[in-house]
Amino acid sequence: MKYIIKSLTRWVSFAAFLQISPTGHGQIVHIAHCMADCPSGAPPNHETVVHHLYVASVNLETGLPDWVAYRVLRDSIGVASLLPRVWQQDQLLPENMGMDLRDSQGSRVTQVDPSAQSDRSYRINEYVFESKDRGRLTPMSSFAATPYWEELNNTTNMAPMPGQLRTGSWARLEQAINELASTQGELYVISGPLYEISEPLGLRSTGFSGQPSAYFKVVATQKRHAAFIFDSELGLSERYCSQQNTLQRIEELSGLKLFPGLQQTNRQDLAIELRCSGN
Repeated sequence: MKYIIKSLTRWVSFAAFLQISPTGHGQIVHIAHCMADCPSGAPPNHETVVHHLYVASVNLETGLPDWVAYRVLRDSIGVASLLPRVWQQDQLLPENMGMDLRDSQGSRVTQVDPSAQSDRSYRINEYVFESKDRGRLTPMSSFAATPYWEELNNTTNMAPMPGQLRTGSWARLEQAINELASTQGELYVISGPLYEISEPLGLRSTGFSGQPSAYFKVVATQKRHAAFIFDSELGLSERYCSQQNTLQRIEELSGLKLFPGLQQTNRQDLAIELRCSGN
């Protein structure tokens, strides 16, 4: 797997410190956006892109992430309502990879097919979705107080996401995460799409099979976590607490190991702190 990393700055040295340790066969990369280690299990045609505020495992055929990981800090949270939300290509990826953004402010967003046009009839890695039905896996509100909020407009932070879900229970969970981080000081989050798949992500050659059928978000501290799965057709008024699930189920559906380096037992009771005590 290839890592593409932005240069360190004063903010990153505090919020996203990167350490590379040589081994006999390569390098072990520790990224502070992830708790212990970053998720494992992505197919080989992925690249891991590390930004100041998030790290993403990016499918090289679609330019979209299969997961993102980020760390919410007490002093990173801010008011994002007036921040510009204009999608942009991730400058850490090749120019011929990713989304065609010429329609990004219009009615559609088209994924670029870098292959020869002759095989388009049977390829599944090109698709179109409505521009209003897209969301940020790493939310702006969690990092509006940082100088790097604009990188959350990168397409490597984009997911095709229905508007009712994005502005409904998904957004309410993000607000609850921010509120908890403001008191706890630090929360780790992993988020991504889930697809209807016939084999685990790590065994597939492409890692992509059309529109997501669901989305997951896992919130964690060193000792506790809460896991959620949101169906893509979830209504606007549905409660995020009703979407609680298990870490094991998300790993089964995604083919990922979300916290591969975590040595200690991590209890599934953080949802209580996210105002889900009634469930």
